[in-house]
Amino acid sequence: MSEILQRKTRIDTAIVEHDATAFVRDLLGWLEATAYMKVLPNLHKLGLGKGPIPELSNADLREESLRNTADDTVMAFCISAALAGDKPALDSMHAQMTKRFGPLYPGSSAVAHCIQVIDPIVTLDDAVGQFLMTLFAGKAIDTRDIWNIGLRLLQRLRSSNFVHELSPLVAHWLRDQWSRAIEQQRFNLVRPRSSVPAIEQALADPMNDQPFIAALLLASAGAIDQDIEPEYRRQLAIIAERK
Repeated sequence: MSEILQRKTRIDTAIVEHDATAFVRDLLGWLEATAYMKVLPNLHKLGLGKGPIPELSNADLREESLRNTADDTVMAFCISAALAGDKPALDSMHAQMTKRFGPLYPGSSAVAHCIQVIDPIVTLDDAVGQFLMTLFAGKAIDTRDIWNIGLRLLQRLRSSNFVHELSPLVAHWLRDQWSRAIEQQRFNLVRPRSSVPAIEQALADPMNDQPFIAALLLASAGAIDQDIEPEYRRQLAIIAERK
């Protein structure tokens, strides 16, 4: 397990630091580790020892579950880079992965969501990728975009293997965006006399985690007159409860 944890730590660091070279170097090792973890229960049932982590063949890399894991890992890198406005990191990762594995490299579909216009938007990754493309382009975003990006990123990170790494990054970005919005875009907010204090109260929480993200989404919805379905409002409220 120590080798698996080491591989997870290396890919985590590459994602958080949006280090394209380290990411490309360590991605295959992480995919090998995840494939190995999936067969471990069967090894135990057969009474077999754990043994070394096997290498993956080209055929293995085309297997659906591995491609899903690769998409999740690459999307995590894209989210980290986009929140930092680091388009060169995306370009470098894409170029290195293409050179090493070819154009249909593991995780290439995740990158496609971030560099191609998708219309209509159907999946969560469609929506996330299009928002990331806006951030990579350095375009100005209004408060409604801030809210929607925050919502989609929260949804995406909660289903990711990198939830613990992405949560602080998304929270920090949202904190900066809403702090700037109430200072510089107050005239664009709906009912600022009541909506701004709610946002300020949420921003007073020093923790950059999922509860903070959910609480800030709830607090800022009124500032953009965003209607949240009752069931999803309930889900956000549950997430916002720090246990």
